[in-house]
Amino acid sequence: MSTFYHGKLPASCPRCKKKLPLGEISCYNCGLRLSKDPSYKQKRKALMTYLICIIFVGVIFTGFFFHSAHISLSSIFAKGTPRPAAVPYPSPKGTPLFSDNFASDTTGWNLQSSPGNYTVTLNNGTLTMQVSKNQLLWELLPGEKTYSNFTLTVNATLAQGDPNNGYGVYIRGTANSKTDMANYYRFELYGDGSYAIFKGAVDANGVSATTKLVDYTLNPAIKKQGGLNKIMIIAKGASLSFIVNGQLLKTITNNSYASGTIALFVSNLPQAKPGAQVQFTQFAIYPPQA
Repeated sequence: MSTFYHGKLPASCPRCKKKLPLGEISCYNCGLRLSKDPSYKQKRKALMTYLICIIFVGVIFTGFFFHSAHISLSSIFAKGTPRPAAVPYPSPKGTPLFSDNFASDTTGWNLQSSPGNYTVTLNNGTLTMQVSKNQLLWELLPGEKTYSNFTLTVNATLAQGDPNNGYGVYIRGTANSKTDMANYYRFELYGDGSYAIFKGAVDANGVSATTKLVDYTLNPAIKKQGGLNKIMIIAKGASLSFIVNGQLLKTITNNSYASGTIALFVSNLPQAKPGAQVQFTQFAIYPPQA
């Protein structure tokens, strides 16, 4: 007589409970013979096939997920490897068309102030502009010369103000009977480390209206309130590139204005707390670079 066993050979006889010699399939006490269940191998094979199928489907699904999410395995395994530093834009070369280190007012900036409203001062290598109320104050480049293609550089720091206060540069500005800045492009940084790019245009009533060419965008290259930002603007025809601290933030293409005046500004608009001060240093305008 024989009986079936599953998996590992039992250590004792299933019928008389006598210990079986190692590897023995017959009981010398009662004569029971052990036989392996013929269905066991088939069941085990089926189980292994099932597990292999599950793993294969999992691999296919995982690959599809990474592909859909635009994630590469190399980027995962290289997560701990630091990225190489971005190559900064080179400083412009040659003799500037205009420059001022703000050591003294030899070029003739408009230093008119209105106590309680705004002040403009120039000394010790810094042009300081401050607004006490919710308004935007610009300072036209002395002589009101017009520039078409150029590379502009200036350092700027929001010395006082909240994250909503702004400051920056107007380029290619033109006046009308109502304002010195009717048509223009305006590059503006904010105390929270964001920036925006605007265009001013005169409507049918002769009023200058502002539209956003680039909406408010945070960028790690921009230092927040209290930090010094090195601004560079490259104007070549319809192409305008805006760079901060050596890193390109945005290049736009707009052919509305080919040339115009340049101005520095500080903004303390309604959504910001009153009181903003910006300090400008090392201003220069260079001819177009090769």
